[in-house]
Amino acid sequence: MYEYAHLHVKFQNGTIEVDLVDLDETDKKIISLLQQDGRMSFSDIAVVVGKTEVTVRRRVRRLRKEGVIKRFTVVLDPLKMGRQICAMIRVKAMMKQATIIAETVRNYDEVDEAYFLDGACGLMLKVTVNDLGQLRDFLERRLGKVPGVGEVETCIVLETVKSPF
Repeated sequence: MYEYAHLHVKFQNGTIEVDLVDLDETDKKIISLLQQDGRMSFSDIAVVVGKTEVTVRRRVRRLRKEGVIKRFTVVLDPLKMGRQICAMIRVKAMMKQATIIAETVRNYDEVDEAYFLDGACGLMLKVTVNDLGQLRDFLERRLGKVPGVGEVETCIVLETVKSPF
């Protein structure tokens, strides 16, 4: 599993305030188990980490409260749902336009993930679609018509080498 720097970030007056969250080995084991199976019971986790169920429950509650665990969710396999093509799309735009683009693409079903990138990169989108025709339609008729979209670079994912899901 991934090793994270656990941070709380607050933006105030243009500065970044960072509070580290203290994680011991038990916390890290609990997180790793929940990443592998978010439905794993607290009693099963307790057996693996060598703590009581009450201790595990208390630690998970603290990890949620401190924002280390953001939420529990279901991760879908796009291939099983008919989406055969995954593409990474880099969108260049000026910063003011990038915010508008981000707000727009956030509502597109094809966009699974979207990130602001540092420097001249703009935005990076992870998109899944049923076929190449749908990808072309997305690029031309949806993304291409969003005000402020500049240069677009599309890379089709051939194989997922590593993923947290």
